[in-house]
Formats: sequence, structure tokens, C-alpha cells
Amino acid sequence: EVDVAQLREQQRKALHVLAYMMLRMGQLDRAGRIYAALAVLAPQNAPDRLALAGVASVAISAGDGTGALDALRTAMSGAALSSRQAVLHLMKAQALWLEGRREEARASLDEYLFLAGGGRSA
Repeated sequence: EVDVAQLREQQRKALHVLAYMMLRMGQLDRAGRIYAALAVLAPQNAPDRLALAGVASVAISAGDGTGALDALRTAMSGAALSSRQAVLHLMKAQALWLEGRREEARASLDEYLFLAGGGRSA
């Protein structure tokens, strides 16, 4: 007997892998569409941080700092970030840098380094 919730979880994971592969192959439009769909389909009270990070990554790769910041704002809201999700601060720094917001980018980089255990940047 197939557990429908488990099947949905497997399908979601497969779509995450597919989107990541598309991103790595430079297929930004395809990866962006998959990540955006995954983000929209997530429950309102539990955003899919991985999908939102994917949306932000696609935006950063395309030079769209504003789009990346929009996705990261949602990804970083709500529950506390795990140490594995500290990379969202690094992505935020990249997006802020793209927007010419150097001081904010440095502060976000410092936050990333602190959370990742590397101390403050020089």
C-alpha cells in the first residue's frame, strides 16, 4: 500500500533535485520555474526554504539582486535558521552587493561568518 503523503514528499524531493540539476547546468529559466512552483505549493505557515533559496540563487545568477532579496526575505522569516541555513545570509550578502548596498552586504557576510563559526570578516 502506498502512503500518499510519502509519495508527495518523494515527488517534492525529486523536483528539488531536478531544479538543482537545471541550475547547475545553467538552465536558469527551467530551474527558476521549478523552484518557484515548489515555493508556491508550500504551506503558508511552513515556507519551503530550500525552494526559496533556489529562487534566490537563480536570481543572483541572473544578476537580479532585488528578486533574490524578495525570496530570501520569506526564506529567512519565521522560525530560527539552522546552522545549515546560515548560507542564506551569504546569499543575502551577494544580493545586496548586486544592488550596490555594500555596507548591508558586509553586515550580512559578517552574520554568515559568525553563524558558520568562522568569526567576523576582516
